[in-house]
Amino acid sequence: MARQRRLFILLAVIASLFMLCLYHALGAAKARVVSQVFDGDTICLDDGSKVRLIGVDAPEVDSPYSKLEPFGLESKAWLASFVLKKQVRVSLGDPPKDKYGRTLAYVYVDDVLVNGRMIREGWARAYRQFHHPWRDLFITYEREAKSKGLGMWRDNR
Repeated sequence: MARQRRLFILLAVIASLFMLCLYHALGAAKARVVSQVFDGDTICLDDGSKVRLIGVDAPEVDSPYSKLEPFGLESKAWLASFVLKKQVRVSLGDPPKDKYGRTLAYVYVDDVLVNGRMIREGWARAYRQFHHPWRDLFITYEREAKSKGLGMWRDNR
């Protein structure tokens, strides 16, 4: 009986170590540091990949592809203050890439969903064109930010 108990404990420890290694291996593969912020909805990771935040429509900044929109620089600055040089966790979207080759993802700093926080703080709109699991919540965040006059909504109360 004691031998069976020791065998069970040994197998449980081995299974736990295996699961822990698997968890860390999968997590480490998706944990990255933000090396650059292009605008309020697009970042670059330390592996060179460009990531577009799913569900976020931030004002544009001046670039070869767009003209500066009101609050574009402020939106970019807010996102940079929140993620630049920080480790983030990336959860891929479906589809995982957009037509420009950018990774579509939900980005987390610790347990904070950056996509939602951008909208909730008033530095982006909820992107309504495509459906995703957080769409309705992001729309609610946008309405709340507007009603509170946060971020780019400060003059629209």
